[in-house]
Parts: sequence; C-alpha cells; structure tokens
Amino acid sequence: MKKIVYLLILILIISPFILGQEFSKRVKSFTLSNGMRFFVLERHQVPTFAGMIMVKVGSVDEKKGETGIAHFFEHMAFKGTPVIGSKDWEKEKIILKEMDKIGNELAAEYAKGEEADSKKIEILRKKLAELQNKHRKYVVKDEIDKIYSENGGEFLNASTGNDTTQYFVMLPSNRLELWFLIESERFKYPALREFYSERDVVCEERRMYEDNNPDGFLQEEFYHVAFILHPYRHPVVGYLEDLLTLTKKKALNFYKTYYIPNNMVAAIVGDVNFEEVKKLAEEYFGDIPAGPEPPRPHFIEPHQKGERRVIVKFDAEPRLLIGYHIPSWFKRDNIVLELISYILSRGDSSRLRRDLVIDRKMALTVYTSINDPGVRYPSLFTIYCQPRHPHTPEELEKAVYEHLEKLKKEPVSKEEIEKAINQAEASLYRSFGFAENVFLAMRILRNVLLFNDLDADFKRVSEMKKITPQDIMNVARKYFTESNRTVGVLLRKEKAK
Repeated sequence: MKKIVYLLILILIISPFILGQEFSKRVKSFTLSNGMRFFVLERHQVPTFAGMIMVKVGSVDEKKGETGIAHFFEHMAFKGTPVIGSKDWEKEKIILKEMDKIGNELAAEYAKGEEADSKKIEILRKKLAELQNKHRKYVVKDEIDKIYSENGGEFLNASTGNDTTQYFVMLPSNRLELWFLIESERFKYPALREFYSERDVVCEERRMYEDNNPDGFLQEEFYHVAFILHPYRHPVVGYLEDLLTLTKKKALNFYKTYYIPNNMVAAIVGDVNFEEVKKLAEEYFGDIPAGPEPPRPHFIEPHQKGERRVIVKFDAEPRLLIGYHIPSWFKRDNIVLELISYILSRGDSSRLRRDLVIDRKMALTVYTSINDPGVRYPSLFTIYCQPRHPHTPEELEKAVYEHLEKLKKEPVSKEEIEKAINQAEASLYRSFGFAENVFLAMRILRNVLLFNDLDADFKRVSEMKKITPQDIMNVARKYFTESNRTVGVLLRKEKAK
C-alpha cells in the first residue's frame, strides 16, 4: 500500500514536468478569420476551467497626455454592456450623455492647470454628482461579477502592466458557453457606465500606491531618471493630471485602436473539449471585425553616458534601488543576466541574501529583477534593498557593488551555476494549487503574444544550461558599469520640530 501511495505522490510531483516538456504538443490552437487566436489545453482532472483573454496593450502604448488609460479601460471592461448592468438602457443612455457633457467641461477646466477656475470645477463636480445619483437607479451594480459568482466563478480579475492587459476567471466546465457569452459581449459593446466615479477610484489608487507608498514613490522617480525618452518611464496607473483630464472620447478611441480581435489572444485551460471551444469561439467572437495593426512605440532610448541619481524624501524607512540598462529579452546577454539574477538573490543561499541579509545583517531584504519594468523593449536589471538599522543606503550600495565587481573578476563555480539553473527550471513547474489553470493560461498567452513561441520560457532555461563562467564575467563587465547605472535612494523625511 505504501508503495502505491509513494508512486501516486511521485506522479503528482513529476506530472507538471511532463506537461512542461510537451507544452507545444499538448496545447491545441486555432485562429478565427478576424485574426483572434485561441489556445486550448485540455486537463480533465477537475471539472473546472480557466478562461483568459490577453490584449497586447499596456502603459507602454499610451500617448503623451493619456497615461493610465490602459489601466483605466481595464476597470471599464467590468462595467457591463447596454444589456448587462442596465435596468433601462434607453433611459440610462440619456443621462450618460448629460454626464459626458459635464465631464468634458470638467476635464477641459482641469487641463488649464494653474489657470483652472476652482469655483467652476466645484460647480461642475456638484452637477456631475447630482447626475451620478440620478443615474444609479438604472444600474445593476457589478452585474458581470454577480453572474460569474452565481455560476461558480472564482478568481475573477484583470491586470494591466507595462506590456499587456489580461482578463481571467475560473468556472465549472459546464459554464464554458457562459464565459464565451460574457467575454464577447463586454468587448463588443462596452457601455462605459460609471466612467467618472471609476475615474475617481483610479485617482485614489494612484494616491495610494504611488503618492502614499514609499516603494511606489521611489520607483516612479527612479524610472523617470533611468529612462529619458522611452514610455517605460511613466507609471502604469498614470499621472493624476492625465487621469483628471481623461474623457470618454479618449477611452473609446483607445478601445477602438487596441481592443480588436487581431490584437487579442485567448486561452482556455482545464476540463474542456477542443472542438466545443472552437465552435463557441466562432459563434461568439467570429463576427467581431478585425482592425488595422495598432501603432507601436518606436522610441529608442538614448545611450546612457554617466551615472544618474535621484534622492527622494518620505516618512518611511530608507530604500535603495539600483538599475542598469540591458538588451531585450531575445538577446543572449539577457539570458545570462537572468542567470546572474538567480545567483545573486534567489533563495537564502544566494550571494546577496546570504551575505547582506543573513550573515552581515545589513539589509532587511534584497532582491534583483530582470527586464524591469517590461519585456517588449530593452529594459533594466534592478537591485532593490532595504537597509537594516543602523546601516545606511550608502553602506548597502557599496556592499552591492562589491558583489558585482566579484562577478566580473572571479569565475562563478559550476555548482553555483547548476543550482541557479535548477531554480530557474523548478520555477517553470512549481504547482500553483487550485489556481494552476489560471497561471498556465497566463504562461501560454505571454509566450505566444510577447515571444511568439509556446515554449519560449522552456527554451530560455535550455539556453541557460549553455552559459559558462566566462560568459557571466563578460556580461557583468559589459553592463554593470558606473556610466550605465541609475541609483534611487529614499530617505526618511525629517519631521518639523
């Protein structure tokens, strides 16, 4: 009996590895005539599935003066359609039109900046609030959420990053058609109701995560300095000045430009049948017309010629953020840098954690990130540290540079490289519990949308196995230089006496 139990445990442990090694073979796909691609991974262990739609649009695609619009539209996609979320659309749309008139006037006044008339803004906001109260009686609040919840839905959410926006949910297998119905309807006919109240919600998110959070506060200024031209320099949530001047017309233009089937991919992972998925996809998404290829940023970040520094003050413990410009995800040097990231900060035995956190107790936390803040374009290798009192950011910065210099001068041992590769490989297969289908869907769509290869992440780890100690030394010397470095320091704000 024990042997059978051990065998079952072994199968559960290694089954993700088998899945990963055959990713491209296990995933079936098809493309509709309008260009929308669907990827299906059948997993019949549990009668549920995860549905995800990923759009190739993020903050990197935003126009000047419209920062935050990608994230804001993600919020709007949950506000329903003329049918979903409305008690009487004919009456509701009359009020929406009145609200838009006031909203446009308000945005125009905000756009005047210091010349704006504060009294006029107050009057317009009051008028808008009165219309919002009138509008509420026609709204079924959060009806998309309710429909999914009443049908066993879990993990309903969405996220917007620098590179992509994604929408996902987990449902029982017998609710597959419901998923196709809801997702197609909300992308075909977005009502954009509650536009102005949701804009206020996003403005509050901006204040909470950027203005009133020490890490967000530091990161925003750090990216401003690290990137001179490229749109990776602005925050995903956007600037408050742009959010306040955001209009429904801008949001609709954004939607028409990027939310087109040839710019969207979908993944259905779980207890589903490929042929049924194909039939439903054609039925619910096939009639959406394709659009012209969306514009893409063509900014080439100027070569950095000297160290850049920014110091910010905040009522919090100090932080340190160091960044180096690196080549795109597709370049071999980028793969070497990812291996270096594992060597430096993955696990308690990694170099920076072992030395600065555990042994010398100079830091509360240290971690490195590769391709920060995005992967679609050349980005940064970053090192984040939080000093442990009484140590200072200056001490910690010096200690970090000592480790980077060591990478340049001393070959990394074969054992250390193998350990890092094992960690990278294990990260591909680690189970995500009941939400596993969602994360598999995310991996599938990232691979095909960003890298045009279902097995991109596995091939990357395979390439890591070819890296030599000399490769690591060469890459460290090439990128970890003073002239390629940006440093951000957050210091505690002195309180007034």
